[in-house]
Order: sequence, then structure tokens, then C-alpha cells
Amino acid sequence: MSSKPPNATSPSWHGFSRNELLREIQRSVDLEIVPVHLGGQLFQWYRVANPEGLLEQAAAAEDARHAEDLDPFWAATWRAALGLDRFLGRLPLAGRRVLELGCGSGQAGTGAAARGGMVTMTDTVELALQVAKLNAWPVAHRVRVRLLNWQRQRLTEEAFPIIVGSDLVYDPALFPRLEACARQHLAAGGKLYLSEPHRHTGDRFADWIRQAGWDCREHDVDLEDQRVAVRVFECWRPQNSA
Repeated sequence: MSSKPPNATSPSWHGFSRNELLREIQRSVDLEIVPVHLGGQLFQWYRVANPEGLLEQAAAAEDARHAEDLDPFWAATWRAALGLDRFLGRLPLAGRRVLELGCGSGQAGTGAAARGGMVTMTDTVELALQVAKLNAWPVAHRVRVRLLNWQRQRLTEEAFPIIVGSDLVYDPALFPRLEACARQHLAAGGKLYLSEPHRHTGDRFADWIRQAGWDCREHDVDLEDQRVAVRVFECWRPQNSA
């Protein structure tokens, strides 16, 4: 990968120029641009203009496995990602390897890269990874994207000292898959950071992850938007754990 971020006409990142990637994505969905502050920088952020259309596609999928691989929820913009980005400002990320699970359009991972992290963004949806790649273009020299289904796949690269994810604990049925994936990819002594907007399922996750053998500390991040704070779970495996 180039040590410099590619520009709008350069084909140096994954064989696409930025405009070519944008055209490829827009064959599947319409995008709109909104300003987003991440990692202390202002990004012109691409998001799906009609996420409801993706929900309809998933509902019409011929089988459950195909519906899972469509997963329309990545297309929404979640406050939890902004809260996680703000929390990551407390950590020394410069030069550190970061894995983002369920990256969606890439907010948390892009913010981590803007703060100097060397980020691998993952998702189970190829279209989501294309949009994340487009959004992360200004920090492309610190970002890679990979397909990763928690249940069926495992990355072959070295374990990560930091794993992050936003709004991944909304369904208790997914807790075991998430925990197994995190355990497989987290380096010894590493930390897992998961954000969510104080849902009752988050309350259940805190107890569940502790019963699964992890230590867990909770943090609140006030986004100063007159809404409930975003909660960040800081999780780690005790040193004597397998």
C-alpha cells in the first residue's frame, strides 16, 4: 500500500480511483454527502440515501444466509459510532493496529485511522466495505478492508491489541459469535471497546461478557446533543485466561 493517501484520480488503492469506486457503489445504491467530525478532522461522509431500500432487499432474500450477507443495518448512521470515536480520543492510537468489527460505513475505523491507528475494517457485507473504503479515502494509507463473518471466517493476520465496534450488542443472540470472534482476534493483553446507546440489551451484555470470562468496565460519553450518553464497554481477558 502507498505511504501517501491516494487522490481522486489515483488508482493506487485497491485498483480503483475514488471516482471509479463511487461510480461502482452507485450502481447498487444512491449516496448522499454529509459533514462528519471524526478523529479531530472534518470528513465529507458518504451515506446511503435510502437505507429502507436495502431493508426491502434483505426481506426479499431467498434464504436466511443470503439475508445475513445483505444486512441492511450497516447503512444507517449510528450515534454509537460517534461516541466510540470520541472515546478513542482518550487512547494512544498512533502506530497501533486496530481491528474494527462490523464497520458498516466505517465511522469508528476512519476515526481511529485519523488518530494515527493502523486500522483493518471488517464487515460481512461487500457493499458496506466499498462505502467504508470510499469514506476512509483521506486516511487510506492507514486502512485496510476485509470481509469477516464472525461465525464462518477468521483473519489470518497477527492478533490485534485493540478491537473496536459500534452498536454490535443490540441482539443477545449474537453475543456468542461476537465474543468468539473477539477472542480469536485479540492479542494477549489487548482491549475490546464496544459502544451502544444504553439499550437494555447493553445492560444484558455487560453481565453476559463477564460470565463468559472477561473483565469489563463501562464508560459514558456525552455527545452534548441532549440525548442519552453513549456507553462504551472496555473489555479484556484476564491474563490467566486461555
